[in-house]
Amino acid sequence: MLRYSYDFGITLPRKNRHMRTMKSFTLVILAVLILSACATQRSVRIVTSFDAGKARAMLAPGNNQLAGRVMAAMPNGTLVSCAGEVVSLVPVTDYAREWARQFYELNTGKYGTLDAAYRMDSRESEIKFVGAEAFYAATRTTRCDEDGNFSFPNTANGEFFVVAKTRWLGRDHDYYDFMYGINDAQEEDGSVMQKVRLNGNSVIDLQWAPPGPVMLGGEGLI
Repeated sequence: MLRYSYDFGITLPRKNRHMRTMKSFTLVILAVLILSACATQRSVRIVTSFDAGKARAMLAPGNNQLAGRVMAAMPNGTLVSCAGEVVSLVPVTDYAREWARQFYELNTGKYGTLDAAYRMDSRESEIKFVGAEAFYAATRTTRCDEDGNFSFPNTANGEFFVVAKTRWLGRDHDYYDFMYGINDAQEEDGSVMQKVRLNGNSVIDLQWAPPGPVMLGGEGLI
């Protein structure tokens, strides 16, 4: 955003300068309070205990090969992609299941199931999981290439959630970038999740498909 500053060559008396400074400071504080109120983040603590030992064992090297791609066109021409974004391999534990239920709001029936879920918003800005540091640390991560491809070679046996951060690109995204700037547009990022089972030299190639209107809650891309 372009900012313009004009100097009209007027020297205000000290008292007026002080009043103007205080008024500006008050307006800044008021703006911060308003923004804070609009951007409230809900804190959640999962009561289910996290089995760190099980999760770490599932992250040990194995004989399975897992790959995938998140690059899909929606009905309105918008493209959903994980290009350049982080993909996480999350061992399925009781704690991870409860995390997925709450992060994707699966109880609403709008955003999928434990087998496959999707969000088209920046969920991280809405919810914070308290005491989840060990859970987040017990994951394996990689990044999608420019075409939305990713891979997790030499993965152990077990069930995993594959969670990929996504961006929506296309006509609507270009308009958003033009009107509000790229940083604001990125607030609309989302994520996709898919559960996979690996067992004994499995070779799995995930090709994510767009969700239906019910999965999106009737909002967003469709």
